[in-house]
Amino acid sequence: MGKSTQPAVNHDTAKPWWKKGIFSANNWFGRWFQKKIAKYFRFRATLSESDLFLYRRAITHASTLGKKAELIDAEKFSQPEFLLLIKLRYLLDQNSGEYTGIKDSLARIQAAIAAKDSLFAITQTELRFRGSQQQAFYQFTDDLLRDCKDAADFQQRLQRQIAVTMTQIKTDEGRVAMEDYSAHLDALAKNPVGLKLLGLFKADELSDLSIFRQLSDWVHALTKQDLQNHQTLAPLVANHYESLAKIGAMVDLPQSQCHQDAWTRIIQVLALNHKYHYSCLQFEELLAVLKRWYSPYQTAISIREAHPPNQFKQPPAFQDNIPGEKVYLKYKRWL
Repeated sequence: MGKSTQPAVNHDTAKPWWKKGIFSANNWFGRWFQKKIAKYFRFRATLSESDLFLYRRAITHASTLGKKAELIDAEKFSQPEFLLLIKLRYLLDQNSGEYTGIKDSLARIQAAIAAKDSLFAITQTELRFRGSQQQAFYQFTDDLLRDCKDAADFQQRLQRQIAVTMTQIKTDEGRVAMEDYSAHLDALAKNPVGLKLLGLFKADELSDLSIFRQLSDWVHALTKQDLQNHQTLAPLVANHYESLAKIGAMVDLPQSQCHQDAWTRIIQVLALNHKYHYSCLQFEELLAVLKRWYSPYQTAISIREAHPPNQFKQPPAFQDNIPGEKVYLKYKRWL
């Protein structure tokens, strides 16, 4: 067979102009020139299918949670008093500064205020219904308070005894009274300080429930006032410090906080908690949503940053704002 008659391919002619002749890599000028101009003609890679899949999934998740966060967000979260309460809650959680050691005692005070109605109802029942079966049940309760291992043990033994007592009471009025009595005891058992307060009352160490009612009334009344400066509460605390000191002993307020200034701060937080109770629940929900949102958001941002536009052909969606980002930046410090 004869030799091939196909013309030889001139590879040099297939190259772009900026790789030919003096601009070729065969000389130092060409190599320098190619390096410089390559920045402007650089090939940009395409994102892999796996990265695109991860990005779309992260964006979908972040968008759903971000839109929910935007719906929960409200102007009231920017009010000075509300932001003050969030700050004070943070200081309490961190056991910081003037709020060192107050958090647990504050929780017990709030629990005591919540328990006051049940305590009052129990005392009224014991005064009104004096039948032999009722008095036997009251005595059983006294003994159980001293003997029970914990709140769960108290509740279990209480329910067994009330079932027996109900079969022995003859009148409907008496049975209703005992059902209410048992319900209030059960409520106190679920309260962190409920049984302790009941035990103090039964042992005549807590002779007057009025201080808890009075404290509750103060908290309700103060919600109508500007509470940004705790010092405005100093006169109230000074006038009733003896009673407040008794409460402090009941809720194990640290000795370092047994002074009037600490009580102005405690009452300020109690009033703010009451004033912004529902707002705080909504704000906590918002923070919970943002914490869930952050993970897919960070995934999406990481994929964007790993594929810069000078190296990759980015999808148009890479330029879109991610729902929830503005809300996150607004409340980032609280997270």
